[in-house]
Amino acid sequence: MSIGTYSLASGRDPESSYANSSTYEINDRSTPSPGLQESSHDEYTPTRVSTRESASIIFTTPTHRSASAGLSSKTRKALQKLYDHNYGARHCLVTSSAAYLVTVAHAVQRASKSDLLTLYEYCLGLDLRSFHVDSRRNMFYLSPHLHSIFDAGHWFLLPDTGTLRKVHDYVKDAVALRANSQSSKGTKHFWLEWNLNNKTPYTFILLPGTGCPRISCEIGGGVWEDHSYPYQGLPLLECHIAPPFAIINAGPKCTRDHINQIVREYCSQQTSEFRKELEERLTLLCNTWALFEDAKKDAKVWEVETRGKRKRDRDDEDIENLSRGSKRTTRSQARSAHDGMPKSDLPSNQAGDKPPPPGARKRKLSSSLRGAALTDDAVFHLEKRQKRVDLRTRVRCWVTESTRASSLDPEPHT
Repeated sequence: MSIGTYSLASGRDPESSYANSSTYEINDRSTPSPGLQESSHDEYTPTRVSTRESASIIFTTPTHRSASAGLSSKTRKALQKLYDHNYGARHCLVTSSAAYLVTVAHAVQRASKSDLLTLYEYCLGLDLRSFHVDSRRNMFYLSPHLHSIFDAGHWFLLPDTGTLRKVHDYVKDAVALRANSQSSKGTKHFWLEWNLNNKTPYTFILLPGTGCPRISCEIGGGVWEDHSYPYQGLPLLECHIAPPFAIINAGPKCTRDHINQIVREYCSQQTSEFRKELEERLTLLCNTWALFEDAKKDAKVWEVETRGKRKRDRDDEDIENLSRGSKRTTRSQARSAHDGMPKSDLPSNQAGDKPPPPGARKRKLSSSLRGAALTDDAVFHLEKRQKRVDLRTRVRCWVTESTRASSLDPEPHT
């Protein structure tokens, strides 16, 4: 049985075409190639016509997390260029099919919530709001059939033992630095640690109870080779995606309850050494994901503290710039200047010896106007209240007031 291509416009669930089948075939040989299509996580986003962009512009990872829109033409061209450089052409990671339809898959899902992205940034030592799901380290090509069951959580990519240990130690050290209130190594160090041009070998792992698809792989020269579950003849899959992102994808899919069953089914005809190695890799995967799970509360606290510090820094910078550009002193600055002055030296109307008139209402300052710094909104409103009148208007007002005063108080007749 062959799975039909999932269409974004159809509104169908990508799982609907295979949910009732225990066995089916993943075969790209009979599918024509109408061009690159959207990621299947993006079914909530209507298709947009991409705009032309200059080919001379160097692609950089977007600076915001938002993935509410479809992949831009710039992002597609950058991913295509990476595949041309690293692989020779774009192709499905599993089937190696380069001549037929492929779609863009994401290791860290495009639909990930903001608090999850904050958790990943916290555990990977990244700066707050610096990770974007459309990073090329997070994207790779898959055939539509494999893409749909990948997003449905039926299979994952398992790195080798050395890579798993490296990621586990990296996350452990990053979380320890955060817990000790030390500065992390930062986003640039992460990008250098997981170089975009390096390819990591991954093992295709299908979760038990999700069906047993037969996979047809292109081995070159128009020759195809079929692989049946548990895919012992399927070669290692070399891919450029950052191993931490592959672990973030695999961690929620593979629980500790799956380890024994996966090892039993994948190692039925393998040696005890292979069985022991696979069990160690799956255990390392679960241990690494447990570091993420245990850091959820600390990640939320870190986000609040980091946002508060950024806001205070911006407010201090705005007040400093305002003081340089204007001789007007803000109320908070005047209040700070009087803090060190004895009460007796203050003017009588500020020393507290003059009671307010009867019925007067004391103005309650908002929380943004208390302290030694004003928020951006407060400074903006203060600027609006400041009257700027040119010399001609002032003279006109003076003449008007003088004339009015003369008419109200005429000179006596002699």
